[in-house]
Amino acid sequence: MKGKAAVLVGVGGPFEIREYPLPEVEPEAILIKIMMTSICGSDIHTYKGEVSAFIASKEKPILYGHEAVGRVYRLGRNIKTDFVGNPLHEGDRVTFCYFYPCGHCWNCLNGLALCPNRHRFRGSPEEFPHFTATYAEYYYLRPGQWVYKVPEELADEAVAPVNCALSAATYALSQVGIGFGNSIVVQGAGGVGLSAMAVAKDMGASQVIAVEKIVERIKVAKNFGADHLICLEEYPTAEERIAKVKDLTKGRGADLVIELMGGPEGISEGIKMLTPGGTYLLVGMISGKIAFKGDLDGTEFTYQGKKLWGSALYKSWVIPKVLDFLLRTKNKYPFDKLISDKFKLEEIEKAMKLGAEGKAIRAAVVP
Repeated sequence: MKGKAAVLVGVGGPFEIREYPLPEVEPEAILIKIMMTSICGSDIHTYKGEVSAFIASKEKPILYGHEAVGRVYRLGRNIKTDFVGNPLHEGDRVTFCYFYPCGHCWNCLNGLALCPNRHRFRGSPEEFPHFTATYAEYYYLRPGQWVYKVPEELADEAVAPVNCALSAATYALSQVGIGFGNSIVVQGAGGVGLSAMAVAKDMGASQVIAVEKIVERIKVAKNFGADHLICLEEYPTAEERIAKVKDLTKGRGADLVIELMGGPEGISEGIKMLTPGGTYLLVGMISGKIAFKGDLDGTEFTYQGKKLWGSALYKSWVIPKVLDFLLRTKNKYPFDKLISDKFKLEEIEKAMKLGAEGKAIRAAVVP
């Protein structure tokens, strides 16, 4: 048998639909049939050629994509349970961690989530096991790679972004800590931003302020826990947005500002939105350089005790807690509506361009 995969053969496209033989499954591996895979902001950066580790060309075509939900198609004979001990059988619906920490490098030994060897098995789609990313009909889960059974009560649309958007937001917020009654500003209301808003409320934030330039996205933020909306159309200058945050926080500023725009544009203003002792958390910016435009005073940090924190990826405990969060808040937050547009595998280029233009909250491919 064979399966299809959408292989990127150059920066900005095109994608080629190629067929590969289904791999023989190792005793402790799993072959997953992809049901839905969503397009993350990092995928768009990859498509544009902005992620140096994944530059596609005709000489080096790549298979990528990582946010997904699927069903166990073939289960290695030694696999009996998922990563937390739930019985696992062929046909069960699962999500999984798309990266694979080595457990031996300096970062892993020091408890950091960001393992530099996490993509060591990505390889070429032309080589075994072919299906090493999710823009395809199948995904090959390596021995020891984290996998979690998904409650049937949760829709595919809610689960597909779990292993990146929701998990990355949850882990980042857990790292900096949210105090009871804190004020939070979320810069960016895409998939990760909306996820961060809901998680922040669940962690005890009393006030969540959403900042976004795309009107269609800012309208959705209220449904994910945002108490106040700052749209760039209504507040076009950084000074106006900073003043609005100060007004909403009784002149103090926010306890935490989380960057989920994927670019440097709002960083200096976000730091100025903070209360003394507050934290600026970088999560969305995975490429490019931070440019403060010469208007950020160093005393923002030294004399006001503000902190700059970066977070990426997550640890093994995050996905099961995130799945529990989705179950607990199933009737509170519309995570099943997070996917705004769906496409066939053959339409992946159309889906990618829609996401790159900012016209989708989260586009998804249904192979």
